[in-house]
Amino acid sequence: MADFKNMAKEILNCIGGVDNIKEMSHCMTRLRLNLKDDAKVKKNELEKIEGVMRVVVIGGQYQVVLGGIVDEVFAEASTLVGDTVDVNKEMIQENLDADVPKKGKFIENLIALLSGIVSPIIPAMLAAGFITALAKLAVLAGVSETNTTIQILSVAGDVLYGFFPIFIGWSAAKYFKANISITLMVVGLLVYPNFSAIFANATSVNFLGIPVTNVYYGSSILPAICSAYLISKCEFILRKILPNALRSIFVPFLSALIVIPLLIVVIGPIGVWGGELFANLFRSTYELSPVLAGTIIGGIWQILIIFGMHIAILGLVSAPNIAMYGRDMIIMTHAPSLICQITAGLAVALKAKDKKIKKNALTLSLTSFFSGNVIEPVMYGINLKYKKPFIAVCIGGAIGGAITGAAGAGTVAAVALSIYTFPVYLGAGFGGLMLGCVVGGLITFVLTYLMGIDEKENA
Repeated sequence: MADFKNMAKEILNCIGGVDNIKEMSHCMTRLRLNLKDDAKVKKNELEKIEGVMRVVVIGGQYQVVLGGIVDEVFAEASTLVGDTVDVNKEMIQENLDADVPKKGKFIENLIALLSGIVSPIIPAMLAAGFITALAKLAVLAGVSETNTTIQILSVAGDVLYGFFPIFIGWSAAKYFKANISITLMVVGLLVYPNFSAIFANATSVNFLGIPVTNVYYGSSILPAICSAYLISKCEFILRKILPNALRSIFVPFLSALIVIPLLIVVIGPIGVWGGELFANLFRSTYELSPVLAGTIIGGIWQILIIFGMHIAILGLVSAPNIAMYGRDMIIMTHAPSLICQITAGLAVALKAKDKKIKKNALTLSLTSFFSGNVIEPVMYGINLKYKKPFIAVCIGGAIGGAITGAAGAGTVAAVALSIYTFPVYLGAGFGGLMLGCVVGGLITFVLTYLMGIDEKENA
């Protein structure tokens, strides 16, 4: 059994000790650390610790990739740091260093911000996906679609996408440290049926004489993010200028009163149009050529995962597509690349001569497969570590993505393709998706086996 306490001690020593930590949190596979002084980090030594797959730095945050043992290591590290460090014990994927943006890194900080806000909603995306998959699996087994149990499960799986701005508002409020209830009230206006009814019953709508544009907000995320940010700033300013006796009433009241008109007149429409512009870049490529779109997305998706960009794209493109059209046919073309990570690991297990590498490659490949294609263990533990397998993954992913795009496959939930979630991918093009996974996976396996690895590298 692994000595998690000793592993936690080694990690803390390599990042400059307990005194160098500002904040500590964790996600499904990574121990996340915001540090006071990056110069004290011994990154090379940190990556050599037994059990550490890789160390990545995103938005100023050190992320120690540990795979399935992250909960145990985090628990030991939390005990070791005690009350001297701000420890967030919730399983999250937030960029806790966003309060101090780095100059010249606008894109990096924007991606970190979007990822930090969308990531806490991923458990809900997974739950919605599995519930939808369960309902579809029951129908495949012969249960009627008119069965009320199936209907309830189907509706439960759709709730997230029907109220997506509210979920984003909750997460953004936590991210910007805004009042959560005020943020949810303000953002809730966007999806409140009676607000939409105003437009249906009036020839023109205005607020104090200023025209209000009728926009569909059900699949948007940017208006909710901007609202939470503005509420946090309003609260900060109002607390400074209002006397203590008035703050409890007038800070929430005035914050909402200021942000609501800004939201419906300016922020909402611009945010929706901005999100649609980003999404349309992907849609236009897909409409031009599904094969080209699949090749690009399938080829670069695993690279996007390294930098955390995939989460932002899921939030901006995949989830809105599902909310608006009931299906995403674009971003899901990355699905074969997940299989490619696993087949690359299996090829290393077969080809490697070193028994330790063979064992690790096989264990991590099977771990990723049976965990529902959480591919970080095999990606960081083997494929990226030895480089050539990762190159093969990108090639196989591109080919598999091209086949998937050509088939017009799609998903009704934003969850990774796995042995547990395949029902949400059923429908038009499913056979092409399976073919893309098989062909992409086989090509990756063959390329990895032929190229081999330098077994002395990172030994």
